Amino acid sequence: MRGLYILAEGPTEEEFINEVLSHYFYDKGIYDVRAILMSTSPGFKGGDVTYQRYKLNAENLLKREQDIIVTSLIDYFRLRTDFPEYAQAQTIIDKYKRVDFLENAVANDINSHRFLPYIQLHEFEGLLFSHTAGFDYLPDLSDANKQQLYSAVQEHDNPEMLNDGAETAPSKRLEKLIPGYKKTLHGPVIATEISLSIIMQRCIRFNNWIQALTQRMQQN
Repeated sequence: MRGLYILAEGPTEEEFINEVLSHYFYDKGIYDVRAILMSTSPGFKGGDVTYQRYKLNAENLLKREQDIIVTSLIDYFRLRTDFPEYAQAQTIIDKYKRVDFLENAVANDINSHRFLPYIQLHEFEGLLFSHTAGFDYLPDLSDANKQQLYSAVQEHDNPEMLNDGAETAPSKRLEKLIPGYKKTLHGPVIATEISLSIIMQRCIRFNNWIQALTQRMQQN
């Protein structure tokens, strides 16, 4: 059976893959889905990902196992400048096209038909603003903070476009507004409360990635 290995930038993405994405793919008849927390330095996993480490992790998986598809779930927010064609990508105004350009540059560099790079615009936490239902279960959330989160949900048609500023990125908003926020705990739970189907409806690039993976995995 062909496996789907997803390189995860950090523990939050790893939990999301294991707790949310794997169930979606299981329902599609794709049973071997694995989150691979990237080695970022000798003896350490997760965190700041250089392109050298990203490429090494991907190529090691592709060499080790022949009947797998490898992809990635990493953030565009604070992406390292050593990624292929990074400087050229910054001249592209349209953020969708910019990240598409970066993904194509990575695909060309690693050059394997079994590798589908994915870079999340702007960051994973943007997906958590796909619907207000994700915040309704939080017991210690004040009405004022809940209203700010609700407003952020409506800020863009596609929550992937939420501001990527140092203080206004989706992850920073969650940390500021949710008491005791722990991204590895709250992230997957909020995503589950929303449901992956709604996230895919609102997040265009994320949806396209999931659909492309499903199609590739179901090919003989």
